[in-house]
Amino acid sequence: MIVCHGYEMEFMKNHAQNLSFWMQSLPANMLEFPQPILQSEYDVAIVGAGFSGLWLAYYLKQAQPEWKIAIFEAKHIGYGASGRNGGWLSTNIPIVIGNLLKNPRWAKQDVVHLQRQIIDTIAEVANVCEREQIDCDLHQGGLMFIATSDAQASRLQDYHAEELAHGFLPHEIQWLGADAAKQHINIDIMQAATHYQYGARIHPAKLVLGLARKVIALGVDIFENTPVQNLSTHTVYLSHQAVKAQHIIACTEGYTDQLLQDGKVIPVNSSIIMTQVLPASFWERVGWQNNELLGDMAHVYMYAQKTADYRILFGGRGAPYQYGSRDAGDGELDHVTTAQLLQRLRELFPRQDFQVDTAWKGSLGVTRDWNASVTFDDKTGLGFIYGFGGNGVAPTHLAARTMTDRILGKHTALTTLPWNDYVCPTWEGEPWRWLGIQSMYQLLGLADQVENRLQLKKSVFFANTAYQICGLE
Repeated sequence: MIVCHGYEMEFMKNHAQNLSFWMQSLPANMLEFPQPILQSEYDVAIVGAGFSGLWLAYYLKQAQPEWKIAIFEAKHIGYGASGRNGGWLSTNIPIVIGNLLKNPRWAKQDVVHLQRQIIDTIAEVANVCEREQIDCDLHQGGLMFIATSDAQASRLQDYHAEELAHGFLPHEIQWLGADAAKQHINIDIMQAATHYQYGARIHPAKLVLGLARKVIALGVDIFENTPVQNLSTHTVYLSHQAVKAQHIIACTEGYTDQLLQDGKVIPVNSSIIMTQVLPASFWERVGWQNNELLGDMAHVYMYAQKTADYRILFGGRGAPYQYGSRDAGDGELDHVTTAQLLQRLRELFPRQDFQVDTAWKGSLGVTRDWNASVTFDDKTGLGFIYGFGGNGVAPTHLAARTMTDRILGKHTALTTLPWNDYVCPTWEGEPWRWLGIQSMYQLLGLADQVENRLQLKKSVFFANTAYQICGLE
């Protein structure tokens, strides 16, 4: 049995230190979970109580209700990216198509297959939330990518064509000129947009905590404040004892290298500000009535949503990487990055005097070629899910369903997806890793400045160099 002396104090400490608006906005009773009795053996042990791990537990319990399943979480449920993200339940795929197709194992139809599965995932997540009565402010208003310069408009046209070539149907993604785009969201500097039929805003902490409550009700044991020290065949090593399991799956995303130590995944930080509640006069002027997700085509891009309580969440990269692959910790965001994000928001809506309610950061899991992997060895029972690179809200659900089929030994449409047993390259060691990532973001930031200042029609030449440095080309 896990010793619980001081557990209430540890619970309060851990949740108070998670600085995301999503966690801070919830009442304390939504954050409280029972601490179960630790068994010596389980059918499945999952490391990480975020979206990947919880969805995996949910679907395994649907298929094998008699199985004993445990989830071990180093901090608290939703501590990582699942409780800190931008709330984008979107159709973005967590792969770089060019990188994937360098492997002769995969072809264009595999990309189309993955894209169609992720499109279908939007409805599947919504259906689960309705069926299980998980209220996470989910609203299916679609997604808009906007261009605010000629160079961005050129990239948006190319991206629109690539999307149509790799899985989207013409009616699912619509090109909008400036006037038509402003009918959706009135942004003065917007030149064009693409509007996606599928995409939903969510409150991610409500989803991750609601999902946790459901899997607990199904009989899953979730152990918070229980870091895993190591994994081996059929054994999970905790600080105080070893636990046996037939299947062991690491679902730790940006924290994966701390556990596996194989250099396949690094933590890259994304930063977010949340405004105070905005007045009705702002929404009357701006529109945004369909609650679309909002992103742009800047090299150092932004992402945003209109929340259910009439705020704007606004995110971007800020200070993306810390030397030695240090993660984002409890999420404290520096004043410089906060001010930069606020300035970018004001550029889109210059007539509004925005005030920041909360600012935070979180760690994404990024592979060397930016491709996600769902890997399972049926001989050892070991597996992992990682590498969503900031596009994980919908793909983690699909990845968990994929892993469920793999564990059960099924051969399905999901087990043929191109992330199955995908071998990611290893990241360079320090200081080259830090130098490469810093160089990439410095060049991309400079590219945005040059394009805007010179009013270029196309992307500046050195932007591609930046993408090549870190495997995005």
